[in-house]
Amino acid sequence: MARADAGAQGLGMRTLVRFWFPLATSWLLMTAETPVVTAVAARMADAKLQLAAFGVAFSLVLMMESPIISMLTAGNALARDRRSYRLVRRFMLGLSGFLTLGMVLFAATPLYDLVVLRLMGIPPDVAAVVRPVLWVMVPWPAAIAYRRFCQGIMIRYGYTRQVSYGTALRLLTTVTVSLMGLAWGRLGGATVGACALGCAIMGEAIYAHLASRHAVRETERIDVPGEESVPDLLALARFYVPLALTSMISLSTTPLLNFGMMRSLWPLESLAVWPVASGLLGMVRSFGYSLQEVIVALLNGSSALKTMRRFAVLLAVGCLCLAVGIAFTPIGLWWQYRVAGLSPELAGFAVTALRWAVLVPVLAVAQSWLRGIIVAGKSTGAVAWATALNITVLILVLIGGAKLGRFAGASLAAIALTVSQGVESLRLWLFVRSMRMRVERAAVLQRTTRETA
Repeated sequence: MARADAGAQGLGMRTLVRFWFPLATSWLLMTAETPVVTAVAARMADAKLQLAAFGVAFSLVLMMESPIISMLTAGNALARDRRSYRLVRRFMLGLSGFLTLGMVLFAATPLYDLVVLRLMGIPPDVAAVVRPVLWVMVPWPAAIAYRRFCQGIMIRYGYTRQVSYGTALRLLTTVTVSLMGLAWGRLGGATVGACALGCAIMGEAIYAHLASRHAVRETERIDVPGEESVPDLLALARFYVPLALTSMISLSTTPLLNFGMMRSLWPLESLAVWPVASGLLGMVRSFGYSLQEVIVALLNGSSALKTMRRFAVLLAVGCLCLAVGIAFTPIGLWWQYRVAGLSPELAGFAVTALRWAVLVPVLAVAQSWLRGIIVAGKSTGAVAWATALNITVLILVLIGGAKLGRFAGASLAAIALTVSQGVESLRLWLFVRSMRMRVERAAVLQRTTRETA
């Protein structure tokens, strides 16, 4: 297994790439879902309205499911023996039930009107389409929580290819259901997209259950004393809550961007193109997303850290070249017009937004690299504080840009995303630097003590 090999022989670049590549493929396939769904919606009736409604609904669902996103990291880092596995599993099931209930209450009560119409300022015709889409997506939180928990255990044992197989199945389901909805033609594009993603998530969760059985059996065989395991729910919460807050803050980005776009120039056009532009941007960012779990799984010394640093630099350069090639060449316009199915007017908005966001994939690599080091050191609170700073800067840029009144909403969203993620990356880097300095001082003190003795 990759983890064992890395620990016994030192982490080489080839081992690292073999471990990372299936996870990167999984992220790429997963981020390809949104372009598939938006491309289908763009070819159905009332494309602008349906795209806007899907973007709003998708952002709300992401925010609601955000507390369970870190189940992958929890399964990877904590579920290493029978006691800890069962504790994390119980925690996952309880949190999933709570979030599912919360999603039902949001869609069924006046809270929906308060948030969507009043706070976010979404137009009534768009909000009327969003609500039934949310009902279709109610099973999401539980399915995603279970899938990510199983994937975390699989990653811990080096079964990264199985993770990518599950995501390939998910993408195939998304494409199939989307095309069936397009051919049937009786549902709106936003509803078709929600049905496609819902079926895909459920299918991948079932696959993850089956594929993780061997890793689960191996974990169940490991019995360690309580003090060496995760001792109790409180210890689990101390590790998990900062990560959950990080996910919640991060995934609240899209509703905040929608809020900012509604108060900028060309709001409806921006709401329509942002899911398309951000979907393509997410595909480029996906290569960096998987780096965090690789570091958590394989970081075991200074030699491994140096190898990972070299890899992260190469990955960042590659992502930058790819982003520039898409945003500043005819490829970007061709994609938005021919593949995504946008009108020439909307395609222009999307390409301009991509150009403003060209540094975001590089920042994604930097954040994953730094977060991985911090999580491996069990200092998860620092990640939450950096993400809170990210959101604060995002809000300030959106408010300032809207008052300035010189940018289309989608372009302002791209600018705010770039600036806020740059600030977060800087804060994470400063924390990792202070961690390294503390470790070096402790080593010097220990060496001095031995020499004196």
